[in-house]
Amino acid sequence: MKNGTTETKISHSILSLRYLLLTLSILTIVRCGKSDEGSPSPAPEADKYESYWYYSYEAERVLTAADLSVDDFTPYTLGSLGDTLFVAGNAGNSLLLIDTEREEMLRTLDSWDFNGEQKHFGSRIEAVVPTADRLYVAERESKIHCFTLPALEYAGCIGNGNWNNAVFQAQAAAVADGLVFSRDKNGTVSLYREADVTPANYQQVSRYRRSATVGAVNNNFATHCMRPDGAERLLLTDYNQRKIHVLDITAAAQMENGAALDLPEQALSPDFSPTGLAVTPERYYVTGENRIHIYDRANAVWSKNLQSIGRYTFAQPVCIQAQADSVLWISDMAASKRALVKMVVHKNEIREYERTGGHLLKVSEPTTRGTSREFFVDTRTHEIVEEPHVR
Repeated sequence: MKNGTTETKISHSILSLRYLLLTLSILTIVRCGKSDEGSPSPAPEADKYESYWYYSYEAERVLTAADLSVDDFTPYTLGSLGDTLFVAGNAGNSLLLIDTEREEMLRTLDSWDFNGEQKHFGSRIEAVVPTADRLYVAERESKIHCFTLPALEYAGCIGNGNWNNAVFQAQAAAVADGLVFSRDKNGTVSLYREADVTPANYQQVSRYRRSATVGAVNNNFATHCMRPDGAERLLLTDYNQRKIHVLDITAAAQMENGAALDLPEQALSPDFSPTGLAVTPERYYVTGENRIHIYDRANAVWSKNLQSIGRYTFAQPVCIQAQADSVLWISDMAASKRALVKMVVHKNEIREYERTGGHLLKVSEPTTRGTSREFFVDTRTHEIVEEPHVR
C-alpha cells in the first residue's frame, strides 16, 4: 500500500509539474507576442542607411514603317487601351491598331459599312479617345465617329461635316462622366451626351452644352490635346497661348450654355508651346518645341525636359500617350524620323552619395566597364541635374 501511495503521489507531482510548465510556456508565448506586436525588434545597425532614388529614361523601342510593314507612316495623335495602341497619321486618314506586347499591327481602320454604305474618314484624324467599351475618333472636318470595343462596330457619328452643325472642327477630345468634350476651332468647348450617340441617331446628335471661349480663338490647326487628370478635371493644351487650361468636369453636367468651364487660377503657363499631353498620378509629360517636358505634380514645378533619351534624339515630338505610369509612347513626326518611340521611365536607387548642401546629392555609380560615373540628383524632384542649377 505504501509503495502504491508513493507512486500515486509521484505521478500526481509529475502531472502537476507538466501542467505548470505548460502554463508558463503559454504565458511566455502570450507575453512575447504582445511585446513583438507593440515593439518590433530593431534592425541591425548594418542594415540602416538613408535611401534615395532618381529617374532615368530609356528609348526602349523605336517603331518605323519598316517595323510595322506599312507605307507612308507619319504617326500623329495617339490613344491606348491595355496593350493596344491606336495611331493616326498615316496615308489615307486611317487608324492603325498596334499590339504593343508583340509590336505588330493588329489591323487598319480606314473604312466601314453602315446602313448598306461604305464609310471612311474624310479628313485628318485630330483625336483618338478609347474608353472601356467605345472608341471616339474626331476628324478635322467636323465629325466625331464612335465605334464599339472590342468589335469596332460602328456606333454612330456626332456632326455631319458642316461647320454650323453640332461639331465645329474638333481639335481635341476627351470623355468623362458620360459626356464627350470637344475643343472647337473657335476656342470653345462643346459637350455631347454619350447616351445620344447611337446608330439610330446617326449625324443627328445635338450639342448638349457649349462653354465660353477657353483661352484665345485659334484660327489655325495647331495641335491640341485634352486629357482627364484623375482629379475631376480636364487638362487642355493651348499651343498659341502657351497654356495648359484646366476644365472643371463636375461643373459640366449642370452648366448653362456659354458659361465658363475653365478654372483660370489653376492653369499652367509653361515657357514653351505645348502640344501633346500625357497624365500619370505623379507627373504630366508634355510635348513642345522638340522636347518632352515633365511637370512634377507634388512640387508643382517643371522638373525636367528631354531632347534625347539615350541614343535617340527627338526631332519633332508632337503627341504623347501614357500606356502605364512608367511607359509612354511619343509620335515623332519629323521627316527624318517618322517614328513611334516607346519611352520607359525607371526609378533607380542611390546607394553611394555625398551631400553637397541643400537638396543636392553627388552620386557615384559604377559602370559596366568597371569605372564609375558621377552626377548630381535633386532629392525634391528625383531628377539628374547640373550642379549650378540647384541651390
